Amino acid sequence: MIFANYVRWDQNITDRTAVFLGARLEWTKLQYTGNYVQDEQDLLETITNRNRYVTVLPSITIKHQVTDDFILRAAVTTSLARPNYYALAPFVNSLPEDRNIEAGNPNLKATYSSNYDLMAENYFKNIGLVSGGIFYKRLRNFVYQYRDLSYTEDKFAIDFPDLPNPISGNNADRWTFRQARNGRAVDLYGTEIAIQRQLDFLPGKFFKGFAVYTNYTYIKSIARGITIVDGEDRTGLSLPKTAPHMFNGSVSWENQRFLARVSSNFAAAYLDGIGGTYFEDVYYDKQFFLDANAALKISPQLRIFAEATNLTNQPLRYYQGSRERMMQLEYYRARYTLGIKLDL
Repeated sequence: MIFANYVRWDQNITDRTAVFLGARLEWTKLQYTGNYVQDEQDLLETITNRNRYVTVLPSITIKHQVTDDFILRAAVTTSLARPNYYALAPFVNSLPEDRNIEAGNPNLKATYSSNYDLMAENYFKNIGLVSGGIFYKRLRNFVYQYRDLSYTEDKFAIDFPDLPNPISGNNADRWTFRQARNGRAVDLYGTEIAIQRQLDFLPGKFFKGFAVYTNYTYIKSIARGITIVDGEDRTGLSLPKTAPHMFNGSVSWENQRFLARVSSNFAAAYLDGIGGTYFEDVYYDKQFFLDANAALKISPQLRIFAEATNLTNQPLRYYQGSRERMMQLEYYRARYTLGIKLDL
């Protein structure tokens, strides 16, 4: 259950400069019931947990209109990212034959972020925009996926003192344990640029139908407070599930009856799961997707369309530690769609 209130005050300092002040108050109340399950079918116990907290999120934004088409923005804001519901549920799944335990974490804290942004935007006289900016974010209590490949009977007894211990006897060697946990803090730096432009300045009616869109984001992050086995902290890690390079781009051509577009998307490899050592860290490999679509207008009500996705047959790929140690590889092939749309 979440209750929220927001207050905002806008003030023009000059004809071209304005300040926007705001604050959001959120009250969160959680109650979860989870199960302790063994071998995916045997219910051993039911676990209930409650949690509540209040968060204040202030913000200030300054907007300065240098010209009618050129705008500068500076902002200091705060934001909150709650853990996903599954990670918060107080469940424990035990698989003795596989020596595997997965557990929820009802004690997870929400991630609180302080954000500092500086942006510039320039609008073209016709259809188009170019923008760029730099940003810094300080994240506290970020959530990461913890893995212990040498989980023992004593560790389970410490983590779950009130539950029956599945690790004992002949199966007590090298269990794997997974759980979402809070890290201490992340410093995240980045820059982004975006361009959107109708190329109607080109000569000839055909070339004027082209348009381009592209954006690029670079992120550098330094994570602290990621605990490994024996209570030590890992160093030199980035924020999990954050790609350092991301690029999107498309080229389109359009007139009154026909539209065609080719789009691309690229994301660099990024840290996905954290182990006890660099060798055990899991990475989601880099990906590049290429898609195309077209539509032909036969009448005001009738349209023929065609789509082609994943033309690069980009695989889903995970690796451990370094790219040479592949963990998982899946291909999905390209997908093609041809159809007719009738608006009655």
